[in-house]
Amino acid sequence: MTDRLKTIAAEADIPAVGEPAAARGRNLKKKRKWTPQSVFAFVLALLPLVGFVIFSGFTLVISFTAMFFNINIYDLTDPFVWNDFRAFWLVFDPNYYPNEFAINVSGYFYKSLGITFWIACAQLISLSIAIGISWLLSKKWRGSNVFMVLFFVPYICSGVAVSLMWRWVFNGNFGLINALFGTDVDWLNEPTAVPWIIILAIVWQAPGYGIVMYRAAFAAVDPTLYEAASLDGANEWQKFRYITLPSISPTTFYLLIAGVGAGLLTYDMAALIAPQGWGDNIGGPENMGLTLMRLVYWLIGDSVVRTEDAFASCASVISWVLFLFTGIASMILFRIRNRRMKDVN
Repeated sequence: MTDRLKTIAAEADIPAVGEPAAARGRNLKKKRKWTPQSVFAFVLALLPLVGFVIFSGFTLVISFTAMFFNINIYDLTDPFVWNDFRAFWLVFDPNYYPNEFAINVSGYFYKSLGITFWIACAQLISLSIAIGISWLLSKKWRGSNVFMVLFFVPYICSGVAVSLMWRWVFNGNFGLINALFGTDVDWLNEPTAVPWIIILAIVWQAPGYGIVMYRAAFAAVDPTLYEAASLDGANEWQKFRYITLPSISPTTFYLLIAGVGAGLLTYDMAALIAPQGWGDNIGGPENMGLTLMRLVYWLIGDSVVRTEDAFASCASVISWVLFLFTGIASMILFRIRNRRMKDVN
């Protein structure tokens, strides 16, 4: 009987009772064979990594190299020429303005930096709207599911369609705003109005995703906490502040990270609401629609980069500045979250 069990165990590659650890290790190694299924699974797991290396990793290396070398982005076989940190001077030093450069890159950079900051801050407005609407929908009023779908529709709309809609709303000739208020203002050519129109378009579209996320987060809050708070005499605001907000903080943290990143990388809304003009109006009237991403794309445009290779290097510098800003903002949010978690514990 014992011999029969050993034979079955050997065929099934199962260690017998009392078998030494070394022997069991050898049996485990024997089981780890490359089967067609395991090879197929490995290839599928490797595909995203290969895609990242080809489409992101290679471009990251080129972008980092371009900060220090003049590169012909249309033909990477051309020799790379050391630029003596010229791109950094052009981007960061307002007083560094050589005669051979007809473009004041530093002036564009600092202006687009401020505009990008305000557009990124608009994500906080979107987040506040999403929390408020989700809290109202969590009361399970009649038709709340229908309203949630309606609030989500702007988010799934194309950014191009949303931008064109708001251009029509603020059009100076047949726009809805002028028709409602009886004014005759060319809003899209008013420098002070352009950033607010972009922010309004973002705030109108962005909350939809947050509403859906918060609706799920509100549903996951333990109802017994609200019952205990009611017994202690807490009002609605106290329940919301001391129970709801801490309970949905993971969702808030995620939406903050995603929203700030999206705000810093704003391109399509700004480019379509305030199209590129000529001369000093490359970002709309008085460049009030010029974000950092728009400036990057403009500097590597065919009409600019062919005049001087250093402009491609400037675009790389600004791209890495965006990366640093996004990383710093994420680190700050992580630090705030960790500190709050320590206070709670």
